[in-house]
Amino acid sequence: MLKSANLRIGETILGLASLGLGLFIGAETWLTPPIVAQTVIGPGLFPALIATGLVLVGLQLLYEAFLYRLQAEDFPELDWKSVVLVASAFASQLVLLERLGWVISGTFLFVISAMAFGSRTHLRNLAIGLLLTALTYLVFDYGLDLDLPTGSYLEDLIALAGGPV
Repeated sequence: MLKSANLRIGETILGLASLGLGLFIGAETWLTPPIVAQTVIGPGLFPALIATGLVLVGLQLLYEAFLYRLQAEDFPELDWKSVVLVASAFASQLVLLERLGWVISGTFLFVISAMAFGSRTHLRNLAIGLLLTALTYLVFDYGLDLDLPTGSYLEDLIALAGGPV
């Protein structure tokens, strides 16, 4: 454990990054031309909610970093293996999303993230991830009429089987 009054730099950096990302997402959402859609909820709602959340978290982290900057606390060492696993899982999902679809890439993200946080029940994580991503897919596709990617590989398999794509 490290003990230092100057270790609030990590919270400051994380707060600034969160604030910057939230402002970027908010600006992009605001500047994106509106899409006419036959939905109750427009496509800009979720990015706006995410941007608002990121800005609020960033401001809270900056507030705490400056408010408590002179207090010495015990800080746990950063678990770089977990950080790299979660970051790799996010990057993999971005790469695999169009090919494998939301359900498979989201399940992969869930399983790897759970593993990074210390879970060793991989089959249970797989089942939970599959259930959560399938549920979100159904809610977005059928409940909100917002299409999540099915995945080009899965679409090809469905087409080969003679089903609708």
